[in-house]
Parts: sequence; C-alpha cells; structure tokens
Amino acid sequence: MVREKNTNIATERFTNKRRRYLSSPRNYARAAILSSIAFSGWSFSDVLLKLVRREGVPQGEILLISGISGMAVIFLISALRGTLPRLHPQRWGGLLTIGLCQLASFIFWMMALPRLPLTTMYVVTFLTPMTVACLAALILKERIGWKRAVAIATGFVGVVIAVNPENLIQHGVAWLPYLALIGSMAGTAVQMLLLRVLAGRENNECTAFYPRSIIAVAGLASCVASGFSAMSLWAFLSICASGALGGIGWALMAQAYKDAPAAAVAPFQYSQMITGALLGYLIWSDVPNAYLLCGTAIIIASGLYLVRHERRVSRMMVRAE
Repeated sequence: MVREKNTNIATERFTNKRRRYLSSPRNYARAAILSSIAFSGWSFSDVLLKLVRREGVPQGEILLISGISGMAVIFLISALRGTLPRLHPQRWGGLLTIGLCQLASFIFWMMALPRLPLTTMYVVTFLTPMTVACLAALILKERIGWKRAVAIATGFVGVVIAVNPENLIQHGVAWLPYLALIGSMAGTAVQMLLLRVLAGRENNECTAFYPRSIIAVAGLASCVASGFSAMSLWAFLSICASGALGGIGWALMAQAYKDAPAAAVAPFQYSQMITGALLGYLIWSDVPNAYLLCGTAIIIASGLYLVRHERRVSRMMVRAE
C-alpha cells in the first residue's frame, strides 16, 4: 500500500512537471547556442584529458581531481541559482547505479582516448541514443516500430563503415581501443536509460552531482591503493578545467532542455564532430579518412531521422493530452 502510494505520488509529480514543461515558453535560439557551447566545451575537455593521459598521469588521480572539480562547479551553480535544496537525494539506489555506470563509462573512455582520434570516438558515441532505444524496447517494453528499427540498423551500419573492420583485422590489437570505446558508449546508454526511469523522481542537480562524487571516491580509492604520483602544474590545472567544463556543460544543457524540446536540442550533438575534427587537426594533425566521413554521414542522417520521428511522436502525445 505504501509503495503504491509513493508510486502514485511520483507519477503525479512527473505528470505535473511535464505539463509545466509543455506550457513553458520556448527559446529555440538560446537553446541552440547553449547546447552548441556545451558540446564544444566537452570537446575541449576531451582534448585536455587526451593530453594529460599521454603524459602518463594515472587514471585514479584523473578520476579524483575531475570528480571533485565537477562537483564543485555543480555546487557553485546550484548555490548561485538558489537551488541547493534540490541537491537533497530521494533515491540513493538509483543515484548509486547511475554513478557506477558513469564511472565505468569514464574509465573506458580514458582507456580509448590516448589511442584514437576524437572524430572516431565521437562517431561511435553517436550510437548512444540508438542503443538507448534498443534497451528501452528490451527492458521497458517500449515499442520501436519498423521505421525506428530501420534507422537504428542504418546507424549501426554507419559505425561499421566508419570504423573499417578490415583495417582493424590487419593491425591485430588495434581493436582494443574500439572495444573500450564501445564499453564507454554502453555505460552511457545504460545511464541515460536509468535517468529516464528516474525522471520526475530525482532532481537534475542530484543526478549530476552524486555520480561525480562516486567518480571522486573511486579515484581516491585507486590513489590510496597504488599511491599518489607527482604531476606537473599544467596537468593538474588541465584536469581541473576538464572537470569544470563537464559541470558547466551540464548546466548549459539543463537550461537548453528547458528552452526547447529534447528533439530540437539533440541534433547539436553532431557539432562535436566539427569541433573534434578541427581540434584533432590543429593539435595532432588528424585527418578523417573516406570511411570515417562516409560512416559519419550515414549515422547523422539516421540520427536526424530519429529526432524527426521522436518530434512527431511527441507532438501527437501533446495533442492527446
């Protein structure tokens, strides 16, 4: 009885939150600017981590410093907004699971980061929304439909073309960074699915703050176990900046999703491909090959179709309400 009552309360909160969101004013231009800045900032964050990892800084220290700096930024933003009470968690179990998924995803990401160009990494991460749709169909029993299924399958084909498996077979262990990258993408997909499950039950501030605390704790445990290593001041500041950019990006995206529907914000993720390609060329002279460009075009086309499809479904739901 108590559980049923709590479920009804959570459902009512989610419904009221959705109604307020649908009736709130839209600012598509601001949403576009904020999301573009957020995705570009995350690209700069990846560049800093890539440089630091190539210097041989241990993963544990990166986890610790990045987690603490991200927490500090989110706490500061919440304090400036006057939303510190929203940091009070409701469901520790859900936040712990999200944090562990984010931790696993971050570790896999750092394993692949020094060995792969940013453009290649972003191509694989573009599969995340499609993977979430597949997981939602398997776990949440959501209906995919043949149109979405074709778009998802097309996106996976695009990744296969971009990665060029023949090249991986010829170079033996070259597939290991890709395996780590797929692991990172899978962890992010599970995390996004859990965020959907917790929607209306947990504040955005909590789902951003506490998972980073788990990353920091894991980093501290690793440092205690293996010992702390000396690092340059530049490396320390780079890790701090990377974590801070992650927190700032969260704040910008949270505002962007308030200003416009998710279907309107999602396509700006593809701007990371441009930023990543530009930064990769300027810093490491990375030049995308024909396979990567062709696969990227296929993935973006299928992703944009999915966004268009979700937008149409969302409009139908609004009319039904």
